[in-house]
Amino acid sequence: MIRVFFYYTKLSLIIFFTTFILILFIDFFFGSAILRHLDPYLSKTQFYERLIRVDHPVYHHGFRENVVYNKAKNFSGFFSLCTDNHGFKYHCNKSREKKFDFAFIGDSFVEGVGLPYKDTFTGIYEENSKKSVANLGVTSYGTNIYLSKINFLLNNEYHFDHVVVFIDISDLYDDNTFYLLNDDLSVWEKKAKEKNLKRRKFLRYNFPLTNYYMYVIKMNNRINKESPPLKSLKPVYTSKANLKAEWTYNLQDNINGYDEPITKTKKEMINNIEKLYTLLKKNNIKMSLVVYPWPQTLKNDTINSSHVKMWEEFCFNKCEKFINFFPFFFNEKKKSSYLNVVKKFYFWNDVHFNKKGNSILAKKLIEFF
Repeated sequence: MIRVFFYYTKLSLIIFFTTFILILFIDFFFGSAILRHLDPYLSKTQFYERLIRVDHPVYHHGFRENVVYNKAKNFSGFFSLCTDNHGFKYHCNKSREKKFDFAFIGDSFVEGVGLPYKDTFTGIYEENSKKSVANLGVTSYGTNIYLSKINFLLNNEYHFDHVVVFIDISDLYDDNTFYLLNDDLSVWEKKAKEKNLKRRKFLRYNFPLTNYYMYVIKMNNRINKESPPLKSLKPVYTSKANLKAEWTYNLQDNINGYDEPITKTKKEMINNIEKLYTLLKKNNIKMSLVVYPWPQTLKNDTINSSHVKMWEEFCFNKCEKFINFFPFFFNEKKKSSYLNVVKKFYFWNDVHFNKKGNSILAKKLIEFF
């Protein structure tokens, strides 16, 4: 009996490992093709974001081209997230040339998280101005990536008459803790060895099918553990969101949660945008710069925030326009209250502008340009 037991145990292990190796073999050679074949089905799931937000060899990450994702999750349900043939967020099923009147670059605020393109300020601005617009914004960008991406696009025959840079409050945290700009203007991640980044990227690129379904399992467990949206009397933000906003009103140079001194990262950010300005000027492209407040800013900071002062000073004699949205939102707060401003212009329990907030930005941009 013991011999029989060990025999079947051994046989089961051989079958298991043979099957496992076979699956990895198929994934290595055919994984990408299988995912492409399943694309119409996967795009109807809430896990499709893993396949449309892709790594980029130069500017770290971006969107896949020609995406049509009608099941993208927002704060109240679903919306359509689409990209054009360049991987820029846009109307669905559209192709465009490489020449644009305006390019807006920034992070998730410019991307317009939670909204279809037509309801983002870039979409509203394009519709009303009749200008051709490239939305270069993607979640979690920072000044390192702004410089890297614009440089890459210009080197690949893209043309913009005017680049408008939306400097987000969280850019300092991202540049401080996450991104590393190389001498060739490519972007890598800090602490890459500690993160086993090379190994993770190798597995992601060479075993895409396995990588995707591991992501599905991880996200499914997270979704099942999440509680329903908070129906709070006051907005509740994550500790990470509060940390990212803290540097503008915390007078300390070394803040717990930041890897390097704030003054050091400020200098690096200014240097990045200085290089971007020089690059654009060399190519006869105008540059403007935009700043705007987070809800935490309205609650804890002042209208003359260090964020505003820093970039207004930089823009003197450089920028075509310096557009400061702090006065509008602080005046709205003065006329009503902090809570009313947050309810009216931001997604509840989130730092991003809602449809109304985006329409305000678009209206002001049309006045400026």
